[in-house]
Amino acid sequence: MRFLALPVVAALMATSAEAINKDAPPRVDPTLTEGWLWKNLLKSSEIAAFDGSCEAVKQFKMYEYSLHELMEPAPRGLKQWAGGLKKLFSQREYPGGWSGYDRHGYDRAVLRMDYTDVPLAVREWIEEQERTDGPGKGYFGVFEKPKSDDDDVDDVVAVPSASEVDRSQDENRVAIFAPGVIYHTLPLWAAEGSECKDDLLDLTKYKPEVAEGNVVGWAEHKSPGFDNKAEFKVTARALKAKTKSTAEKEAKSAEGKEEL
Repeated sequence: MRFLALPVVAALMATSAEAINKDAPPRVDPTLTEGWLWKNLLKSSEIAAFDGSCEAVKQFKMYEYSLHELMEPAPRGLKQWAGGLKKLFSQREYPGGWSGYDRHGYDRAVLRMDYTDVPLAVREWIEEQERTDGPGKGYFGVFEKPKSDDDDVDDVVAVPSASEVDRSQDENRVAIFAPGVIYHTLPLWAAEGSECKDDLLDLTKYKPEVAEGNVVGWAEHKSPGFDNKAEFKVTARALKAKTKSTAEKEAKSAEGKEEL
Protein backbone atom coordinates (compact mmCIF):
# COMPACT_ATOMS: atom_id res chain seq x y z
CA MET A 1 0.00 0.00 0.00
CA ARG A 2 1.91 3.05 -1.26
CA PHE A 3 1.39 6.56 0.01
CA LEU A 4 0.07 7.84 -3.30
CA ALA A 5 -0.02 4.49 -5.11
CA LEU A 6 -0.71 4.19 -8.86
CA PRO A 7 -4.31 5.51 -8.86
CA VAL A 8 -3.26 8.48 -6.76
CA VAL A 9 -0.24 9.32 -8.89
CA ALA A 10 -2.71 9.28 -11.78
CA ALA A 11 -4.83 11.77 -9.84
CA LEU A 12 -1.86 14.08 -9.52
CA MET A 13 -1.29 13.94 -13.26
CA ALA A 14 -4.95 14.24 -14.27
CA THR A 15 -7.39 17.10 -13.96
CA SER A 16 -9.66 17.06 -10.94
CA ALA A 17 -12.67 16.33 -13.18
CA GLU A 18 -10.93 13.27 -14.64
CA ALA A 19 -9.98 12.11 -11.17
CA ILE A 20 -13.54 12.39 -9.88
CA ASN A 21 -15.63 11.39 -12.89
CA LYS A 22 -13.53 9.01 -14.93
CA ASP A 23 -10.49 7.50 -13.29
CA ALA A 24 -11.57 7.25 -9.65
CA PRO A 25 -11.87 3.62 -8.53
CA PRO A 26 -14.90 2.33 -6.60
CA ARG A 27 -14.96 3.38 -2.97
CA VAL A 28 -13.68 0.86 -0.45
CA ASP A 29 -14.65 0.65 3.22
CA PRO A 30 -11.96 2.11 5.52
CA THR A 31 -9.56 -0.37 7.09
CA LEU A 32 -7.03 0.00 9.88
CA THR A 33 -3.59 0.71 8.45
CA GLU A 34 -1.36 -2.35 8.43
CA GLY A 35 0.98 -2.37 11.44
CA TRP A 36 -0.91 0.42 13.24
CA LEU A 37 0.14 0.53 16.91
CA TRP A 38 -1.75 3.42 18.44
CA LYS A 39 -5.08 3.48 20.26
CA ASN A 40 -6.90 5.87 22.56
CA LEU A 41 -5.57 4.69 25.92
CA LEU A 42 -6.85 7.87 27.58
CA LYS A 43 -10.26 6.16 27.66
CA SER A 44 -8.87 2.89 28.98
CA SER A 45 -10.14 1.64 32.36
CA GLU A 46 -6.49 1.11 33.35
CA ILE A 47 -5.75 4.83 33.18
CA ALA A 48 -7.60 5.45 36.47
CA ALA A 49 -4.65 3.99 38.38
CA PHE A 50 -2.40 6.86 37.25
CA ASP A 51 -2.12 10.50 38.24
CA GLY A 52 -3.71 12.71 35.60
CA SER A 53 -2.03 15.94 36.71
CA CYS A 54 0.58 15.90 33.94
CA GLU A 55 -1.61 16.09 30.87
CA ALA A 56 -1.04 18.47 27.98
CA VAL A 57 -3.66 19.51 25.42
CA LYS A 58 -3.01 21.55 22.28
CA GLN A 59 -5.21 22.54 19.36
CA PHE A 60 -4.13 23.22 15.79
CA LYS A 61 -5.62 24.54 12.58
CA MET A 62 -4.90 23.11 9.16
CA TYR A 63 -6.34 22.51 5.71
CA GLU A 64 -7.59 19.01 4.96
CA TYR A 65 -8.03 17.55 1.50
CA SER A 66 -9.03 14.25 -0.04
CA LEU A 67 -6.81 13.08 -2.86
CA HIS A 68 -9.31 13.89 -5.61
CA GLU A 69 -8.94 17.56 -4.61
CA LEU A 70 -5.18 17.66 -5.11
CA MET A 71 -5.30 19.22 -8.56
CA GLU A 72 -7.36 22.17 -7.35
CA PRO A 73 -5.31 25.36 -6.81
CA ALA A 74 -4.67 26.38 -3.19
CA PRO A 75 -6.44 26.92 -0.88
CA ARG A 76 -9.01 24.46 -2.35
CA GLY A 77 -6.30 21.95 -3.26
CA LEU A 78 -2.58 21.31 -3.56
CA LYS A 79 -2.00 21.80 -7.29
CA GLN A 80 1.05 24.04 -6.83
CA TRP A 81 2.84 21.24 -4.94
CA ALA A 82 1.55 18.30 -7.02
CA GLY A 83 4.86 17.70 -8.79
CA GLY A 84 6.78 17.71 -5.53
CA LEU A 85 4.26 15.46 -3.80
CA LYS A 86 4.41 12.95 -6.64
CA LYS A 87 8.20 12.75 -6.31
CA LEU A 88 8.14 12.53 -2.53
CA PHE A 89 5.29 10.16 -1.81
CA SER A 90 4.88 7.85 -4.82
CA GLN A 91 7.15 5.21 -3.28
CA ARG A 92 6.12 5.69 0.36
CA GLU A 93 3.73 3.62 2.40
CA TYR A 94 0.60 5.56 3.35
CA PRO A 95 0.96 6.09 7.14
CA GLY A 96 -2.77 6.17 7.83
CA GLY A 97 -5.59 8.62 8.22
CA TRP A 98 -7.38 9.81 11.35
CA SER A 99 -7.35 7.19 14.12
CA GLY A 100 -5.18 5.03 11.87
CA TYR A 101 -7.88 4.23 9.34
CA ASP A 102 -7.08 4.16 5.64
CA ARG A 103 -9.97 5.32 3.46
CA HIS A 104 -8.08 4.11 0.37
CA GLY A 105 -7.57 5.67 -3.04
CA TYR A 106 -9.08 9.05 -3.71
CA ASP A 107 -10.70 9.32 -0.27
CA ARG A 108 -7.36 9.33 1.55
CA ALA A 109 -6.77 12.49 3.58
CA VAL A 110 -3.83 14.86 3.21
CA LEU A 111 -3.21 17.85 5.49
CA ARG A 112 -1.47 21.17 4.91
CA MET A 113 -0.16 23.48 7.63
CA ASP A 114 1.98 26.57 7.60
CA TYR A 115 5.34 25.36 8.82
CA THR A 116 5.41 27.97 11.59
CA ASP A 117 2.17 26.47 12.97
CA VAL A 118 3.90 23.11 13.42
CA PRO A 119 5.46 23.01 16.93
CA LEU A 120 9.21 23.54 16.95
CA ALA A 121 9.82 20.10 18.48
CA VAL A 122 7.99 18.50 15.54
CA ARG A 123 9.90 20.62 13.01
CA GLU A 124 13.18 19.58 14.58
CA TRP A 125 12.10 15.92 14.47
CA ILE A 126 11.13 16.21 10.78
CA GLU A 127 14.45 17.77 9.88
CA GLU A 128 16.49 15.25 11.86
CA GLN A 129 14.68 12.36 10.16
CA GLU A 130 15.47 13.84 6.76
CA ARG A 131 19.15 14.55 7.38
CA THR A 132 19.82 11.15 8.98
CA ASP A 133 17.54 9.01 6.76
CA GLY A 134 15.60 8.07 9.88
CA PRO A 135 12.47 5.88 9.92
CA GLY A 136 10.30 9.01 9.67
CA LYS A 137 11.98 10.29 6.51
CA GLY A 138 9.31 11.28 4.00
CA TYR A 139 6.44 11.31 6.49
CA PHE A 140 6.23 15.09 6.11
CA GLY A 141 6.80 17.02 2.92
CA VAL A 142 8.19 20.49 3.67
CA PHE A 143 7.85 22.82 0.69
CA GLU A 144 8.33 26.47 -0.11
CA LYS A 145 5.15 28.50 -0.50
CA PRO A 146 4.49 29.44 -4.16
CA LYS A 147 5.58 32.96 -5.00
CA SER A 148 2.51 33.41 -7.24
CA ASP A 149 -0.66 31.56 -8.26
CA ASP A 150 1.16 30.22 -11.33
CA ASP A 151 4.25 29.08 -9.46
CA ASP A 152 4.79 25.32 -9.14
CA VAL A 153 6.92 23.85 -6.36
CA ASP A 154 8.53 20.62 -7.53
CA ASP A 155 10.92 19.76 -4.70
CA VAL A 156 11.00 19.59 -0.92
CA VAL A 157 13.18 22.01 1.00
CA ALA A 158 16.76 20.83 1.37
CA VAL A 159 17.54 20.24 5.05
CA PRO A 160 20.84 21.77 6.24
CA SER A 161 22.84 20.66 9.26
CA ALA A 162 21.26 21.49 12.61
CA SER A 163 23.72 24.34 13.20
CA GLU A 164 22.80 25.98 9.88
CA VAL A 165 19.00 25.96 10.18
CA ASP A 166 17.53 29.44 9.60
CA ARG A 167 14.17 29.62 11.39
CA SER A 168 13.35 32.94 9.73
CA GLN A 169 12.68 30.93 6.55
CA ASP A 170 10.00 28.79 8.19
CA GLU A 171 7.31 31.42 7.54
CA ASN A 172 7.80 30.85 3.80
CA ARG A 173 7.14 27.10 4.02
CA VAL A 174 4.32 24.59 4.40
CA ALA A 175 4.20 21.02 5.69
CA ILE A 176 2.05 18.49 3.83
CA PHE A 177 1.35 15.11 5.40
CA ALA A 178 -1.16 12.35 6.13
CA PRO A 179 -3.07 12.50 9.45
CA GLY A 180 -1.52 9.23 10.59
CA VAL A 181 1.91 10.77 11.12
CA ILE A 182 0.50 12.95 13.90
CA TYR A 183 0.03 9.81 16.01
CA HIS A 184 3.62 8.69 15.37
CA THR A 185 4.92 11.97 16.81
CA LEU A 186 1.99 12.87 19.07
CA PRO A 187 3.70 13.91 22.36
CA LEU A 188 5.90 16.37 20.47
CA TRP A 189 2.81 18.30 19.38
CA ALA A 190 1.75 18.88 23.00
CA ALA A 191 5.11 19.24 24.76
CA GLU A 192 5.74 22.99 24.65
CA GLY A 193 4.66 24.69 27.88
CA SER A 194 3.78 21.42 29.60
CA GLU A 195 4.85 20.67 33.17
CA CYS A 196 6.13 17.32 31.89
CA LYS A 197 7.80 18.71 28.77
CA ASP A 198 10.90 16.52 29.12
CA ASP A 199 8.78 13.37 29.28
CA LEU A 200 6.76 14.36 26.22
CA LEU A 201 9.86 15.22 24.20
CA ASP A 202 11.29 11.75 24.82
CA LEU A 203 9.61 9.58 22.19
CA THR A 204 11.16 6.43 23.67
CA LYS A 205 8.56 6.81 26.44
CA TYR A 206 5.66 7.05 23.99
CA LYS A 207 4.22 3.55 23.88
CA PRO A 208 0.85 1.93 23.12
CA GLU A 209 0.40 0.54 26.62
CA VAL A 210 -0.66 1.88 30.01
CA ALA A 211 2.33 1.52 32.34
CA GLU A 212 4.34 3.54 34.84
CA GLY A 213 6.71 5.93 33.07
CA ASN A 214 5.05 5.68 29.66
CA VAL A 215 3.55 8.53 27.68
CA VAL A 216 0.18 7.96 26.01
CA GLY A 217 -2.03 10.21 23.94
CA TRP A 218 -4.53 10.66 21.15
CA ALA A 219 -5.57 13.08 18.43
CA GLU A 220 -9.12 14.11 17.59
CA HIS A 221 -10.25 16.28 14.71
CA LYS A 222 -13.11 18.33 13.33
CA SER A 223 -14.01 17.56 9.74
CA PRO A 224 -13.22 20.28 7.19
CA GLY A 225 -15.82 22.70 5.95
CA PHE A 226 -16.42 23.81 2.38
CA ASP A 227 -13.25 25.92 2.57
CA ASN A 228 -11.17 22.86 3.60
CA LYS A 229 -10.31 24.48 6.93
CA ALA A 230 -10.23 22.04 9.83
CA GLU A 231 -8.86 21.60 13.34
CA PHE A 232 -7.36 18.86 15.44
CA LYS A 233 -6.68 18.47 19.14
CA VAL A 234 -3.79 16.54 20.64
CA THR A 235 -3.84 15.20 24.21
CA ALA A 236 -0.73 13.63 25.75
CA ARG A 237 -0.23 12.33 29.27
CA ALA A 238 2.87 11.18 31.15
CA LEU A 239 1.82 8.25 33.35
CA LYS A 240 2.78 8.35 37.00
CA ALA A 241 1.30 6.01 39.57
CA LYS A 242 -0.97 7.70 42.10
CA THR A 243 0.48 8.18 45.55
CA LYS A 244 -1.23 6.47 48.46
CA SER A 245 -2.57 9.79 49.76
CA THR A 246 -4.03 10.70 46.36
CA ALA A 247 -5.74 7.32 46.06
CA GLU A 248 -7.18 7.66 49.58
CA LYS A 249 -8.51 11.16 48.85
CA GLU A 250 -10.21 9.97 45.68
CA ALA A 251 -11.72 7.01 47.51
CA LYS A 252 -13.14 9.28 50.22
CA SER A 253 -14.49 11.68 47.61
CA ALA A 254 -16.22 8.80 45.83
CA GLU A 255 -17.73 7.59 49.11
CA GLY A 256 -19.06 11.07 49.85
CA LYS A 257 -20.76 11.26 46.46
CA GLU A 258 -22.38 7.88 47.00
CA GLU A 259 -23.81 9.04 50.36
CA LEU A 260 -25.33 12.10 48.70
